[in-house]
Amino acid sequence: MKKIFATWAAAAACALLTLTGTTHAADTEAAKPKYWHSTATCGVEKIGTGDHGKTQLKGTGKGKSKGEAGRAAQRNVQEQVAKKYGKGYRTHHCTFRSAKR
Repeated sequence: MKKIFATWAAAAACALLTLTGTTHAADTEAAKPKYWHSTATCGVEKIGTGDHGKTQLKGTGKGKSKGEAGRAAQRNVQEQVAKKYGKGYRTHHCTFRSAKR
């Protein structure tokens, strides 16, 4: 009787180990955080002239939501404009592309 119980206990333990092993692997895959990655392509406009120009700059951003990633990408472009052109210029008509990775 003890031998049969030991055999069944060993079989159950092996089955549980294989189940928890696959569950753990699935959990680590599902636990990986996925973020939104966004690119913004914006025109550069001189303030007050109405001249939109043909210059475009591209920026990238990452966030937990699509909107947050888009805002981060636009901030990136605005930083580039400030660094490259200085005061008196701003971004105009931004186009966004986003993907969850």
